[in-house]
Amino acid sequence: MISRDGRFLQSVATALRRAKIDAVVIGNTASVLNGAKVMTEDVDLLIRDTPQNQRKLKVLAAELGGAIVPIADKTRRIMGPMAHVDVLFDKIPGAGSFATVKSHARQQAVGTEVLTVASLEDVIKSKEAVGRPKDRAVLPFLKDTLRVRKSEES
Repeated sequence: MISRDGRFLQSVATALRRAKIDAVVIGNTASVLNGAKVMTEDVDLLIRDTPQNQRKLKVLAAELGGAIVPIADKTRRIMGPMAHVDVLFDKIPGAGSFATVKSHARQQAVGTEVLTVASLEDVIKSKEAVGRPKDRAVLPFLKDTLRVRKSEES
């Protein structure tokens, strides 16, 4: 059985597929999908900033039943009925460009859909670079998760 959060992630993946947006899940949702025991209230996505993706973003918002709200120059928020989705364009601090983040990402099944998920290393780099109190607070958990995962792989 899939949880409410899992159903929301599956709906985001379905909406991304229908909108034909190439996106990477970043932030704490990526951390959770990489095995970290942290909480989040939204989904953060990284996409390329192109005129085509700007149009597709409207399709994504419609698929999620939400409205697009600009929250920064290169960030949009889709306010939906279940939760919000933050969309960042082109790069994330500390981890680099869309192409770089995607090259380190992995595919993750979510219900019947698949999401491209940023590596835990890239999430850590980004949180260190941003340095907000909420990012600094979660870093020890992310680093511990990474350390345990690497010790299990060796």
